Amino acid sequence: MIGRRSLILALPALAQLPAGVALAAVPPGNRLAFRVLRNDSQIGTHVLEFTRDRDRVVVRIAIDLSVRFLGFVAYRYRHRNLEVWNSDRLLSIDSETDRNGRPYWVRARAVAQGIEVEGSDSGAYLAPADTASTSYWHARFLRSQVIDTQGGRLLSTRIEPVAEEFVPVGATTRPARRFRVTGDLALDIWYDTDGVWSGLLFRGEDGSTIRYERT
Repeated sequence: MIGRRSLILALPALAQLPAGVALAAVPPGNRLAFRVLRNDSQIGTHVLEFTRDRDRVVVRIAIDLSVRFLGFVAYRYRHRNLEVWNSDRLLSIDSETDRNGRPYWVRARAVAQGIEVEGSDSGAYLAPADTASTSYWHARFLRSQVIDTQGGRLLSTRIEPVAEEFVPVGATTRPARRFRVTGDLALDIWYDTDGVWSGLLFRGEDGSTIRYERT
């Protein structure tokens, strides 16, 4: 079914972000929501809620997916994550995930030497101080290694700017920059010109097409 591995990745450090993409942006209304489509049929939602206090941003993330086959639930995915950022630095991750009955978790804390991480898939290690996460909303995701918010692993992939395109946002469309990720994982991701995460596209483990559309 849907592989969480297809939802997580890390990127090598880039000298700078491509022109026209802000480093990070909290969306208007402090909320970012996507409907998740599998082969054009909605299977769930991915919602981020933001609380801002000067340079500090608290992000509450909820992913709820359910795939049915012949009236039965064949796959269920539930992810909850609480992240804290200070400007461009990730300060903490606290996540719990249920993937079809299998539990995963991550705890991460910024320290003077970097970010101390412990996860169900990774064990304990020290990540670089500029490491981002796979929550996607922060455009640092495009220029640094990231921590897998499902199981805690530190992963590496490559990124290639693809094109400027129009993506659906509610009942309208907005211009956004598309990036292609290859290497350990493969997906396409979009950010609009304000730096707001605007779309996602990848293949599920069963070959299905998974697509995110902003609501």
